[in-house]
Amino acid sequence: MMKFPGSALRLATALCASTCALTLSAAPAALAHPSEDDPATAHFLANEAIMVSAGETRILFDPLFSVSYGYPLVAPEVRAAIMAGTPPYDGVDAVFVSHVHGDHFDAEAVNAYLAAHPDVILVGPWQARLDMQAAAGWDAAFEARIHALPFIASPQDLVLAADGVADAIRVETVHIPHAGGPGRAGIQNMAHRVTLNGAATVMHLGDATPEPAIYDTHSDHFAARTTQHAFPPYWVLGEWGGETTRARLNAQAVTGIHIPINQPDWLDASGEDFFTEAGETRPIPAHSHD
Repeated sequence: MMKFPGSALRLATALCASTCALTLSAAPAALAHPSEDDPATAHFLANEAIMVSAGETRILFDPLFSVSYGYPLVAPEVRAAIMAGTPPYDGVDAVFVSHVHGDHFDAEAVNAYLAAHPDVILVGPWQARLDMQAAAGWDAAFEARIHALPFIASPQDLVLAADGVADAIRVETVHIPHAGGPGRAGIQNMAHRVTLNGAATVMHLGDATPEPAIYDTHSDHFAARTTQHAFPPYWVLGEWGGETTRARLNAQAVTGIHIPINQPDWLDASGEDFFTEAGETRPIPAHSHD
């Protein structure tokens, strides 16, 4: 098994804007559920920002952030399209936040987004709501649309309506500590497992630790539902390798995210799958879930 080199965690500070260019084109009108002609798809935006579409249901993970820390930012034109809700970012049903670090979350931008899109639901850690309440643009009316998850170890489940379907989005979230050891223990990092239209399940792990014991503690949670496609931070794949990652997460496929601008040398040699260029997509096989 390949070990994750410590040097890969030392991030560059320069930002290369060209890595952020996104070439997603507007998709044709979606069907109510994913099908062979309109499969569920993950669209990579930058860093850990991903849009997942499944039929008419559309969600965003960590889409609005403003600090690089050596990772690519979402391209300005893409961020503007997200904020405006222009295709392919129209019809978003829910936004998921993993944690409140600046390379994942900008409270003021999220407030502005919720104000501009009054039907969108936000799911994220309790700490995100606190930051939003303290940021410019906060509106008390947002409370009804925010599912702020408490800082607890046990899994938390939600069912969200979308596109006229009462249970279009099923959410199963568990707190997985942020990578970096005890110094990051105060960060509420959430691993969101989301099933869209009962047919496509994805998992976004934020900046999850690669410490195996944490995943052993939550083995029942991961075993309870098969994930068609999981998106762990790249260091998890570096530590574990793809086979172990898929087994621990009960995932059919994994694609690493959170790749630094200065990509580690071992990344290509690993043979594992990573999102490295904005605009990349991955199909998500449909599968019937109870």
